[in-house]
Amino acid sequence: MTSRRRDFGLWAGLVVVVVVGLVAIAIFVRDRSVSTRSSRADSDSSVLALTWGPSLCQVQAAVRGCQNGNVAKMGPSFVLHGLWPQPSTMRYCGVPEAAADRRSPPELPPQLRARLAAIMSDSTSMAPHEWFAHGTCSGVSPNEYFSIAAALSDDAVAVLDRVFNDARGRRLSSRTVRQAVDAAFGDGTGNRVSLTCRPAGTNGDVVYEVRLSLPAVVSLHSSGGPPALSDALASGPVVQPGCGQGRVP
Repeated sequence: MTSRRRDFGLWAGLVVVVVVGLVAIAIFVRDRSVSTRSSRADSDSSVLALTWGPSLCQVQAAVRGCQNGNVAKMGPSFVLHGLWPQPSTMRYCGVPEAAADRRSPPELPPQLRARLAAIMSDSTSMAPHEWFAHGTCSGVSPNEYFSIAAALSDDAVAVLDRVFNDARGRRLSSRTVRQAVDAAFGDGTGNRVSLTCRPAGTNGDVVYEVRLSLPAVVSLHSSGGPPALSDALASGPVVQPGCGQGRVP
């Protein structure tokens, strides 16, 4: 009987070792597939995503920037969500997704950190996430990536804030936004703009985000700094207008 128990224990231990080994291999393969499934060379364009602050806090009141009051302090304005290499499957390049948001944030110059703090809902949480999820696929350094995003955001927000503040409490159409972009940045640039609408409880759908279609991030970088938004929009792929219209809180 003792011999049988010993043999059973040895077999049970062997099974555990084999199972643990297979699980470890599966995790390795999964993380490797996540980190290598995209290549920076695959990017053919990019999207600059800007979120309307009041809509953000109506739709996602639990996000840190709404909880800590940072978005409210910015007033009714757009906040930088991110600059996303396309196609949208390009995420977490060379970085396992499961660990990405727990890594140290990228080293950025103090002036750029201050700039991101002024245009993101909460840069302490958003900047690391955006870098690991999207910036790692951009083909440029963290400093270049966020400098490009900030510069293009400034140009876009200067126009979009006026349009959205004029429409507060009313419905706004994608056609109106596209016309405003055409007027500010040149004929045809509005065809590179799409709206995202989201439900906000009993208030119905609100216009949540404006997304601008641009060339690949790496092509937006040069020794002279990022291009003018008008040039970037003119070179971006034409996109569908997105949701037809929504309320502007």
